[in-house]
Amino acid sequence: MIGILPDPRESGTVSIRVRLPRELVDRIDRLVGESGRQKFIRDSVVSRLDAELPPVVNELILEVEDLKARVSYLERLRDTSVYRGELNETIKLKVCRDELDRKLLAYIIMHGGATTPDLAEEILGDATKRRTVLDRLGKLNQRAKEVTGNHILRFERGERDGKRGAWWPIDPNELMS
Repeated sequence: MIGILPDPRESGTVSIRVRLPRELVDRIDRLVGESGRQKFIRDSVVSRLDAELPPVVNELILEVEDLKARVSYLERLRDTSVYRGELNETIKLKVCRDELDRKLLAYIIMHGGATTPDLAEEILGDATKRRTVLDRLGKLNQRAKEVTGNHILRFERGERDGKRGAWWPIDPNELMS
């Protein structure tokens, strides 16, 4: 049985409680003494880990995971910017007041719909700013009605495509150039 507890004496370390057979503990004590038991077990674990997964390989794995996260982030940015660039000129220049409006609209088109918390998290980086997103979408829709004579988004309270209470583009093809 293994129990894991944070060690209050050292930051960045964790205390682990391990149950071992008495014969194994006696062998360790004969080899290094009771006072060296903890260091011996720690060194044994590190030695085994280094044999199975050398530190260089472990560092490479961490770097690859970091690179994957960066690429994923950059792909999301690129996808949104592609959609922003393909917005209809009337929508882009007359309906959208600024870059935030274009980003919100591009995200909704790209994902086929979105909830306000999703938009707040992805575009503004804070899910608690959903009210800001809601106000912007309402004004965006009002400007679209004034400029084109039609709303470009609709809000549906029920569940649709796995989203509950989401904004949907009325006609995505009309919004693109």
